[in-house]
Amino acid sequence: MDTKTIQKREEYKQRLDKLNNFLWTSGLSDPINRIQQMSFLFFLKMIEEQDNNLTKESELTKRAYKSIFSGDNEKYRWSKWVYKSGEGLLKFVRDEVFPFMARLRNAHPPERSRAGDNIRKIFRDARLVITDPSVLKNALEIIDEIKFYELDADVKGDLYEDLLTQIRAAGELGQFLTPRHIIRYIVEMVNPKIGQAIYDPCCGTGGFLIAAYEHIKTHNSSKDQIEQHNDTKHGPGDKLTNQQWEYLQHKTFFGQDVDIGMERLTLMNLFLHGLEESDIKRKDTIAGAEDDDDLRKFDIILTNPPFAGKINKERIKKSLPIKSAKTQILILGNVIDSLNTGGIAGIILPEGVLFGTQRDDKEIRRYLLEKTHLEAVVSMPGGVFQPYAGVKASVLIFTKGKPTQEVWFYDMKGDGSSLSSAHKFGPQYRNDIPDLLKKWHDKAKSDQSWTVPVKDIIENDYILSANAYNPNIGGEEKQHRPPIEILKEISQTQKDLSQGLDKIKGFLS
Repeated sequence: MDTKTIQKREEYKQRLDKLNNFLWTSGLSDPINRIQQMSFLFFLKMIEEQDNNLTKESELTKRAYKSIFSGDNEKYRWSKWVYKSGEGLLKFVRDEVFPFMARLRNAHPPERSRAGDNIRKIFRDARLVITDPSVLKNALEIIDEIKFYELDADVKGDLYEDLLTQIRAAGELGQFLTPRHIIRYIVEMVNPKIGQAIYDPCCGTGGFLIAAYEHIKTHNSSKDQIEQHNDTKHGPGDKLTNQQWEYLQHKTFFGQDVDIGMERLTLMNLFLHGLEESDIKRKDTIAGAEDDDDLRKFDIILTNPPFAGKINKERIKKSLPIKSAKTQILILGNVIDSLNTGGIAGIILPEGVLFGTQRDDKEIRRYLLEKTHLEAVVSMPGGVFQPYAGVKASVLIFTKGKPTQEVWFYDMKGDGSSLSSAHKFGPQYRNDIPDLLKKWHDKAKSDQSWTVPVKDIIENDYILSANAYNPNIGGEEKQHRPPIEILKEISQTQKDLSQGLDKIKGFLS
């Protein structure tokens, strides 16, 4: 990423932070609601920029393209109404612009009709919840300063994901944002390739699908085109043929989520990363009526199901192999059955599923070992999902087809973060992810990794918790953090809390 692009990214990040803070202090305290409102407004500006580019492209290539703003629709251009003010602006955006986007029919050429469908999904039943004309005006002025066409898809996507990290509430379905560095190492282990169909049955904000997209592009890029951005590499996918690129855009990525808010966030996130035509649906993966979508098979499945979900057994889909009131067990069954033979899955599960003694816990573990080759169980330390949740979880990597003969376990003790509610990152914190990826290829044995024959697992009630088989437990003294480090962290947390309270008092006075 060149210096100019980095400067633009930081400049626009500051503006988005400014808008986020402004809307929060103006009454939009719920982060999901706030980010959705910001996203709606972004799209209204971006769609005009995109339409202008498509119009110019059609003039150069002589390909037919009809502007979505032609004729009577000219008034819906961002540039035509953004300078309005007062109650008239509020009513126009709420009562005319939003409904126009929801019924959009020709946002793209016919061969790219799904992109238009996805825009309609984003604005379907969408409401402008900003009720103060001055708040809307100020928000529009901040967004109007951003020239989205100056930013490539990677930068726009990164900016949007920065906003998504503002989501702190888990919600009734137990959803929380999967940290990007966790997503990336799972994708690296699964190693999706061009030509494979990739699916997330509870896609949340689309993090796994986007990481898989970036992985495929980077692994199909010339070395001199790959750039390092923070701790990840990005490549344009310049080695992909036109046919492969079309497959990547049109036939590779599939996702579902039961929450309409999450469906919107996924579509927006994918759109901003340059994936305008992915197949994302609002759909319950495990409950309700079944249709043809429930019979689809995929080559790669990557997911982090809700940890705290419960479901009425009468609503469970009949095709699921193991019936349970726990959503994570039902989704694991769905993932196993939704894989093609030879297909690979990476799924995050709470530890309780791996050692639970109830019948459904044991049955799903038995089914997993019989129907797939469980290649790895990566035990992550508690605190990885802070500040969203403190639950301890593991990652399971498995391939559909042959039954399991042995399982490779890896005991991750640190992910490069403080594993506390502050969730700070830095070189001072232990990070086992590079070691995990280094050992993964050959499933090397070490003090943190070992292999267990499946017969030992079967004899042990199918338990898949790493600690149940750790040969080093009791042989190594637990390493505690230095007390001075803990005291410094407590002091900083108290300072941050005090500053936050002072800020709130200032808003209320």
